Amino acid sequence: MLQAQTQRLKRQHRDLFRWWASLLWVVLVMLLFLVSALGCASAVQSINADASHIDELSRSSEQRFETIASLTEDETITNESQHGIAEQQDIQDSIAGIREELPRVEDRESWLAVVIGRATIAGILVAIALILWQSGLGSLVRRIVYSVSFFIPQQSMRAAEMDQKVADPNHEMTIHEAIASRRSEDQAYNSAYEKIKNKETEQ
Repeated sequence: MLQAQTQRLKRQHRDLFRWWASLLWVVLVMLLFLVSALGCASAVQSINADASHIDELSRSSEQRFETIASLTEDETITNESQHGIAEQQDIQDSIAGIREELPRVEDRESWLAVVIGRATIAGILVAIALILWQSGLGSLVRRIVYSVSFFIPQQSMRAAEMDQKVADPNHEMTIHEAIASRRSEDQAYNSAYEKIKNKETEQ
């Protein structure tokens, strides 16, 4: 008997450890999804960064054209350098226009990314709630909540009343009447009662 109880406790501890490990893995995977989603650069930021890079290259090219024009007296090279300078200035003006319009641009995510992000956050919250509920904090919350009669389920109240009547030797309610009443109100209890009764009958 003692060996059987020891094996049963070990099995329960092993199952509990697997349950906690699985839950922690789920939380970890969801956190990775959330971090990867938040870590992606937005389109607005990418446009701004690319515009800044193009502006830097354009100003560098303008300086090169100015240097070339100052080093030669050839009319053709000088004219082409001036055209190059003008083109680079046009590019810079276009970039300035892009930056002026950029505040009105909004990032748009696909509906699938939005759903995945919200589902990930909801899953993390549910997992955290489960962890807290299964810990000592959950027991404390349940004890505080059930200390108020309003939050106690009616089914539990009726079961407690029947048990009190059965325990009272001066009351006429018998244990069989209490069991019958509970079976009629609680379908899960009734199913469990039937299974145990049938199992004992077969033995």
